[in-house]
Amino acid sequence: MNKRLITLTALLFLTALPAAAEETKAGMISVSGTGSLSAAPDMAILSAGVESRAENAKEALADNNAKMAKLMAELKKAGIKEKNIQTSNFNIHPQLVYSDSKAQPQAPKVVGYVVSNRATLRIHDLGSVGSVLTALVNAGANDISGLSFDISNKEKLLDEARKEALADARHKAELYAKELGTDLASLQSLSESGGFRNPQPMMLRAAKMESVASDVPVAEGEMEVSITVNASWFLKDD
Repeated sequence: MNKRLITLTALLFLTALPAAAEETKAGMISVSGTGSLSAAPDMAILSAGVESRAENAKEALADNNAKMAKLMAELKKAGIKEKNIQTSNFNIHPQLVYSDSKAQPQAPKVVGYVVSNRATLRIHDLGSVGSVLTALVNAGANDISGLSFDISNKEKLLDEARKEALADARHKAELYAKELGTDLASLQSLSESGGFRNPQPMMLRAAKMESVASDVPVAEGEMEVSITVNASWFLKDD
């Protein structure tokens, strides 16, 4: 019984082997294809916060809370919804002064405390980005950074770029196969790389910012998505 089972298994294996062997014998073609699309962003992301300094942590925190409350109020006036405002960093740390004496080293002295509070904003009305930046500065924000742009629904663009990349790869493979006097058989492997390339973030950072009367000029430009696929096909063995 066991001998018959082993014989049957071997026959099944040998029966399935020729097709794969023929494809391997005929060779393979490996190519890459690229698909690229550009689109205007529909959302801006930036980080803004306030920093306070005082002789003790309690005073520094009270000052920072008041400044942050004013900042939040201005953001709401500017039309930013609460769901698009998220605290991204909160920190309290002492200000230390180190001794310059090498002969008599001393422990660092605490001369005050620094409190910082930052929030990340998502702005869906790109026409209001300049006025929001201006409102932040006028509300007392002294740390604004990382202005960048994004697209809410990126998957649709990514899928279109994938289709273009695969079509490009197949076109190349079919061209090579034709020149070699054969055709493509089954796909052997497929891999993907790439994605969105964002414009460089705009940095607006200063220890102290004065109030400004006009809106900050902002250019959102376009974002590019680029997908590259690496594909290999077996060649038919005519």
